[in-house]
Amino acid sequence: MPENPTIKPEALEPLFAAWEEPEQHRVKRADGEGATVRKGRRPSSITIAQNLRAAVREWRDNFYFGASETTRYLLNHWFGRVHDRREFGGPEEFRYYFCQREAMETFIYLKEVRQLERLSQVVAEFGGANAEIAALGITEGEDAWSRYAFKMATGSGKTKVMSLAMVWSYFHALRESESRMAKHFVVVAPNLTVFERLKEDFKPEGGGPDIFDKDPLIPTEWRGDWNLSVVLQDEASGAATGGVLYLTNIHRLFDNTRRKKEAETYDWVGPAVSKAKALDTGAALRDRITSHPRLLLMNDEAHHVWDADSAWNEAIAWLHDTNRKRGGDGLVGQLDFSATPKDNKANYFKHIICDTPLGEAVDAGIVKTPIIGRAGRLVEQAADNAAYKYELHLKLGYERWRRSWQEWKRSGRKPLLFVMCEDTKAADEITARLNGDEVFKELNGRTINLHTNLKGKIKKVAGREVFVENEKDISDEDLKALRKLSRELDSGASPYFCIVSVLMLREGWDVKNVTTIVPLRPYSAKAGILPEQTLGRGLRRMTPPGQANEIVAVVEHEAFARLYREELAEEGLPIEIVEVDHVPTTTVSIFPDPAKDQKTLEILIPRLTAAAQTRATLGPISEAEVRAGFAKYPPLPIGSRGPDEVPYEGRHLITGEVVERMKVNLALLDSGIGALSFYVQELEYIAKIKNTHTVLAPLLQIFFEQILFGPEHSIFDPVLVARLSDSDVREHVRAVFVPLIRAKTLQKQIRTPEATPVAVSSWRPFQVTASERRPVLQSERTLFNLVPCNRSLEQALVEFMGKAAGVSAFAKNAGPQALRIDYLAEGQRLAFYTPDFFVRSGGTMFLVETKGQVDREVPAKAKAAVEWCKSASGKATKWEYVFVPEGVFQRFHGTTFGEMARTCAPSLRDLLDQPAYIEELPLFITTGVAPLDSRVSEAKAEAIVPQRILAGLPERLRKAVEEAVSLYLFFEKKPGVNFAPVFTALLGVLDEAARGLLLQKLQDRVPTTARDQAKWFEPYLEKVDSRMHRHYTELARNLRKTLVYQTGVSPLGLLRNCYDYALNDSTVLTGVFDAVRVEFRQPGARSVFEAVRSVNEFRNTRVAHQEKPLTDAVEAKAQLQTWVEALTKLWIEHSDAHYAKRCSVSVESITPKEHAANTFEIVIAGRLVDINLGPPGKLPTEFAKRIGDEIVRQVKPVVDFRFGANRFTVACLDLRAGSLDYTVIATVVGTTYLFVKDYDKLRANATVLAADIQRVSGRIKRAVDGLLDDSVNSGHKQSAVTPEDHPAKGSG
Repeated sequence: MPENPTIKPEALEPLFAAWEEPEQHRVKRADGEGATVRKGRRPSSITIAQNLRAAVREWRDNFYFGASETTRYLLNHWFGRVHDRREFGGPEEFRYYFCQREAMETFIYLKEVRQLERLSQVVAEFGGANAEIAALGITEGEDAWSRYAFKMATGSGKTKVMSLAMVWSYFHALRESESRMAKHFVVVAPNLTVFERLKEDFKPEGGGPDIFDKDPLIPTEWRGDWNLSVVLQDEASGAATGGVLYLTNIHRLFDNTRRKKEAETYDWVGPAVSKAKALDTGAALRDRITSHPRLLLMNDEAHHVWDADSAWNEAIAWLHDTNRKRGGDGLVGQLDFSATPKDNKANYFKHIICDTPLGEAVDAGIVKTPIIGRAGRLVEQAADNAAYKYELHLKLGYERWRRSWQEWKRSGRKPLLFVMCEDTKAADEITARLNGDEVFKELNGRTINLHTNLKGKIKKVAGREVFVENEKDISDEDLKALRKLSRELDSGASPYFCIVSVLMLREGWDVKNVTTIVPLRPYSAKAGILPEQTLGRGLRRMTPPGQANEIVAVVEHEAFARLYREELAEEGLPIEIVEVDHVPTTTVSIFPDPAKDQKTLEILIPRLTAAAQTRATLGPISEAEVRAGFAKYPPLPIGSRGPDEVPYEGRHLITGEVVERMKVNLALLDSGIGALSFYVQELEYIAKIKNTHTVLAPLLQIFFEQILFGPEHSIFDPVLVARLSDSDVREHVRAVFVPLIRAKTLQKQIRTPEATPVAVSSWRPFQVTASERRPVLQSERTLFNLVPCNRSLEQALVEFMGKAAGVSAFAKNAGPQALRIDYLAEGQRLAFYTPDFFVRSGGTMFLVETKGQVDREVPAKAKAAVEWCKSASGKATKWEYVFVPEGVFQRFHGTTFGEMARTCAPSLRDLLDQPAYIEELPLFITTGVAPLDSRVSEAKAEAIVPQRILAGLPERLRKAVEEAVSLYLFFEKKPGVNFAPVFTALLGVLDEAARGLLLQKLQDRVPTTARDQAKWFEPYLEKVDSRMHRHYTELARNLRKTLVYQTGVSPLGLLRNCYDYALNDSTVLTGVFDAVRVEFRQPGARSVFEAVRSVNEFRNTRVAHQEKPLTDAVEAKAQLQTWVEALTKLWIEHSDAHYAKRCSVSVESITPKEHAANTFEIVIAGRLVDINLGPPGKLPTEFAKRIGDEIVRQVKPVVDFRFGANRFTVACLDLRAGSLDYTVIATVVGTTYLFVKDYDKLRANATVLAADIQRVSGRIKRAVDGLLDDSVNSGHKQSAVTPEDHPAKGSG
């Protein structure tokens, strides 16, 4: 192993100090190799947090206007100076991190300055484009008291923000006469590990200084007024004269008398706690907490609070309600802190007000830099022992740990390897091997196994410490042993180099010496853990920020690869405008609306038994059946054993940059016996059966040795062993054995009622994503507050059902309580199908399914739904199934639900007659001829928006246009329909395209420092008509929000105003206005301006704010075409601006002043990239002339625009291949008197002309591309090139 595998140390350097406001950030380079540093702060994907950043910064820059004297004094004390904390064992220069400052400022800004107490108020004010819909999706429970969530990366100091909030609230309540804040606090931990960590800060053992002494929280002159007692969960008795901080686990707050008697222990999120012990102290603790006038409650590791109906939230609501019953004001606030504040669907909490993403913490040097370690094909081995199944992962992690051990051991630090296992069995197997196998020599006898549920004791087993499970409660001695172990691991006093765990180290375990993580367990919200949480165990630094560039390496796991690609786009990568297929979303709550008429809108859903069940035992399977199952597949190649030594590379988690390389030996197993057990377990998991080893293991051995690779192989052959872990082998095992197992175990049965029907009014609230692609609609005919839609077809159907005659009530079948119908899918796989809607019409109930593109599973789903309806029907109620294909609904012109159901009936009959239906489906067609419905729909869509235009748009924009066109076709023939929803799909992409163009043109011109930015965005208006002051000030403010914070409002309107100023306003202003005039005043700009102006006006009057309904189909079609044309122009302008930055244009020569009396010439050289004209050198004469003429035709309007029409002639002097290098000359026409007179001004304009030509490089390239394409396809010169038709190739 090399001494130092780090190859890019600069990639680990912080970009700014931890206490400084971020003004730059790292991102991936466009080519994917390496990283680049961008100006500006890393944007947040959380709309409210992103919008609040700009508001809070403005408040901060203006000296905290509107805040009380107490607030201003504390904020300036905390953040306006450096603090010497050596007296308390701290550093000489203590500063709060900027993320801690911003979290505290945001809380105060909302609570005191803006007085936005409820979530719906915060959403309505800062929720962005979907604010009104999102506010409608806030339940009464979510608005019951103030809730604010803080998304703060692990290691960024959540506990310090808690202490800051307590001190502010305490002194605000004490010193401000009208204060509604609290002097009594409750800090809630999810488990004992977190509780013990918090106790070290707020009430350390032995009576040492707590966080209020160690940190500069309390001004010296206010010390005499500070009187806060800390009460732990088992210390409920006693009295306090001042404020009180209650530190407790959540289970102590729950009123056990209100729950049924279930078990002798409460498991909760963390460790089990005995009922007797909880009852002894819980009642007294709750009684004391609820006796105070007001309470401020804080949840640590608050990702456990996602379920509104969980015991955790029920306990908090009980505190609030009980306190109010006893005469108090209840909770004045609930502050939730977590690095991953997400629900079980991975949606962020709606009440997040502050976001410190992991990428920002890395850029600030607050945490270690995470890297992903990769080495060849890192696959699981086919073995049933976890120590050998994950052999490659363990060896790679071990080698990477050895490297960090050698790096840090000279400094006295002891780096730790952290292995996270699937279960306790795997942890035992891995620990045994690491402690005894010579391959892991440095870890032999130095690996500790920590089991997770804490219901046990640390014991010596075979010479090593482990947690032994025990149903008894964990004792105080056990906790002391855990704390001692944690301290020793960090201090170096512990003999252990490796920690093996299942779940304990997920949270609250603050060991800082972890340098290598090997994650070996599945990741899902259901499992209660996310990749970010595992990563968090290794993020905390061993040294203070700025002292050393620390790394934590994660051996690549499938879940971490997904995290790297997707979730860390939110944690570390910016939201690129337009180019990246990232759709801003809003999460809303769907719930039965108590204000609606429940009796009229109620729908009852029958509960039926399943149509199939699985037998518990597997019958015999013969070798002949296995051979028959494999007969349709060719044998696999056996291959050869690969090399044992493979290259390793570590990539920066945020930017993807390679920061280290080395060679690692990963020798494989020599026997395939373990593979048999592995595949038996995998097949049992897929088929949901057990105890099949005696049946399957012999068949699998025959399959591997005689069938899969052909005859004459042995399970002990190393070459065969090496193949057994490959994905093609695993897929063939599944394809052959799973159908055989299911054929032997599945048993069909008749559906029968099994319980009373469920009323939709009893459904619990659930979360959905609201976006332009997944809109949520209001309707008076549904019991729910909103109707979530997944496609434009669903949106159109909801609009129809809201008006159609015959519909008494309908409901979207969505959420955790939705009806799911079981059916048998391909390969006899048991699957579940969720229909789209319930509809009540007269005395009949309908299951309604909308379908755009039909897949192979649809006929089986339809058959199951029809059978379900038959079984659900009775004397009182009849159920029917309605299948609504997209093409049929487009052609439907009726106004009643019954007519629609009858119109769709033939499609359902064809679907149930599967062979006849398959012939009509494009998926199964072999002739290449699309069905009639498809051809008709495509022809209609082509008449509205030609495919040539769609082809020039990126996928994100193209999908939005297709959605809009599809919705128009749904509405086109339906009488009285309002076409405004047609344009909804385009609102977001138009705004994104406008914002992207603004950023592309102006962001590079924004000054770097906050002071320079303030001057740049504040125009000097003394000589400007006072009536225009407000207009220019608001325009500059919106530009600042857009360019600095990416939170500007009405991007399309802002773009219109920029073009208007550049093209039509003669007022001369400096700063940002000068940049706007330069960037937006160019040839062709007026065409874009007119398109943007037209769309914006129509949007404001007919779509966003409907002054009158849009019911004219002809008008709607014309406007739709106008909107798509405008979107295309914006994309082309955006692409051109992006492309131009990669090209180069410069002035080669200008006629000297002494010769200008005779002639005046400007010679300009340029280079167009991404044009392939062969090897560098001269081009053939005729070919060069045609390209040169085209370049002249594009450059001439730019010269005329700069110097006046026809004042210069333009010629192309030279062309060279490679990319495309060209030289043009502009020569004055006629007299040169004016050019001599204003020579200096004109010489300066020549430089500006070069910049003008560079800006239109994309247009020039499109013209040349068109000429080249025409030459290739037609063999002659194109008669006319229309540059506006398509973006330059490669320009996006």
